Amino acid sequence: MPDPMEKIVRDALDAANLLYVEEEDPRALRLDFYLPVVDVHIEVKQFHTDRIAEQMSRAPNIIAIQGIGAAKLFAQMLSRKFADELSR
Repeated sequence: MPDPMEKIVRDALDAANLLYVEEEDPRALRLDFYLPVVDVHIEVKQFHTDRIAEQMSRAPNIIAIQGIGAAKLFAQMLSRKFADELSR
């Protein structure tokens, strides 16, 4: 069953038309998403775990999204940013 928080982020990345790969791709370094154009990883967590420190050490540029509210806000920020750019 797909993670609902990852789905929020995936849908936002798709809506923003951002190129990404998911954790199965070796470039993602076993983190949830990797945006190769900007060399940024995204890790989505419901709760803080002891494993997060190890995950955060895998790459220099990681956006950590913790909690459903943070995932929804991230999605809104992506949609607003790109909506603003399109209106210019």
